[in-house]
Amino acid sequence: MSARRAAAGGVRSDPAAAAGLDPDALWPPSRFDPVARAATAIIGGPAGRRLGPATGVWRTIPVLMLLSLVMLAGGIMQKQHCRAQGWHTPDQFWHACYSDIGVLYGSSALGAPGRPDLQDAVGPHGLGQPPLAGAAMWAVSALTGGHPLTGARRFFDGSALLLGVGLAVGVGMIAAASGRRAWDAAHVALSPLLLVAGLISYELLAIPLVAGAVLAWTRRRPVLAGVLLGLAMAVAPPTAVLVVVALVVGVRVGRGVDGLKLGATTGLVWLGLRVLLFPGVSGGLSAAWQGYKAAGPGYGSIWLLPQLLQSSRPRWASWWFGTHPLSASITTTLSLLALIAVVAAGMALALTAGTTPRFGPVALVLLAGVLVTGKALPPQVSLLLLPAIALSGLRWRDHLIWVSAELAYFVGVWLYIAAQSDANRGLPAVGYLTLLVARIIGICWLGFQGARAIIDPRHDPGRIAASDPGEDGGWPAGSPDPEWSLAGASSQPVVTEVPAGSASAEPWLDLGTPEPAPDRAP
Repeated sequence: MSARRAAAGGVRSDPAAAAGLDPDALWPPSRFDPVARAATAIIGGPAGRRLGPATGVWRTIPVLMLLSLVMLAGGIMQKQHCRAQGWHTPDQFWHACYSDIGVLYGSSALGAPGRPDLQDAVGPHGLGQPPLAGAAMWAVSALTGGHPLTGARRFFDGSALLLGVGLAVGVGMIAAASGRRAWDAAHVALSPLLLVAGLISYELLAIPLVAGAVLAWTRRRPVLAGVLLGLAMAVAPPTAVLVVVALVVGVRVGRGVDGLKLGATTGLVWLGLRVLLFPGVSGGLSAAWQGYKAAGPGYGSIWLLPQLLQSSRPRWASWWFGTHPLSASITTTLSLLALIAVVAAGMALALTAGTTPRFGPVALVLLAGVLVTGKALPPQVSLLLLPAIALSGLRWRDHLIWVSAELAYFVGVWLYIAAQSDANRGLPAVGYLTLLVARIIGICWLGFQGARAIIDPRHDPGRIAASDPGEDGGWPAGSPDPEWSLAGASSQPVVTEVPAGSASAEPWLDLGTPEPAPDRAP
């Protein structure tokens, strides 16, 4: 906040200045996040008061982009056994190096002389991937060649290169959209989840598209944001819920028309892409719906719990839970009802909040709900939560709580699948059930943090001004419902008025941690 605004509105100076920092400088997480502060011990400790601005390649965005590539390189090493020996069952499960990328290259004949054409590859009997992800796989396989011995490895390496570039670009755009909180993009660049799930499939392609949509929205370009979000939906369907987030936040900040433009553009781009890639004018929607209805609960799904409970019954137990595996039709009905309930609850929460919520927490709540209620939840789908975590400015403590459950589940699911070939070495159903529940709790923990930030802005770490509030059209000083943008790039600090005649008539700013008003005892 500028000194001009502070003087006119009767509010304190910018929190960064109060902490001894340049009001126009980036907000350093190492000074306000305990986990980040502890992690900086290996590079000399947290940022000091006299830390000069970075220049050249050492600026925030280039550094984060390079770090994201380092993390994804670690993911290549994690898959090295399969990369060197091939993706074979059950070996790929014992070594936890399974990847759709390597497996589909062989099973879908992408490297064979009679490789499928584009429509066959993305069709219902092709790669089994969302349309744009399938098209990208098909294109990469055409560029990497079809060598009979090294084809799968070259295809995997080419895919890793494409996904690495996309990840780096996405990290850069999230940092750019976050303004002074650019370092929050480290939640994407440095997440341990990249090491294990980044190269399972092509989900990472959705991150630069979502990040681009966020950046376009903050620049007030809803049509461009809709185009990018429509492409993201064609890579990862759960990102469709971000249209709801934009609509809700748009209504709250007086940009409802922009929200409608974004939603309409998203739907048109997504449908148009399907029509281009699939035979017929229906875009393959009928076959996709039939396949969805016929599918039962998959790995990672909450709807798989009854089956796992039944399989976990000890031999000595005289009584056990009276559960039975859910049929495909029941799973479809329950999943759709739960999805509607989650979206409705998230919209109600955002629309009725006392202070206009930011995009990040709302996206975190809805994405977490959509993932938990889905019919399947593979490990790589959790990557879609990373942009929302970064835009929320979540504390690293909460990130690590969630990702610990993800890492444990990642190991457990492969051991559980491998138990089908050797039950004595694999993970029994009760072990997989435990890890599945822990993972669901971890995702719900993220959703809880988002909901808490919406309900009480004092629990929203991201509500730190990333630029002068006046640069985004302004908002009345002391307004109980200030205008918030999609990301933190132009968000305003929370202002709470106190009576003019009280002991302290000066409003207080939320710094992301609960803080008492000046006229109250701590």
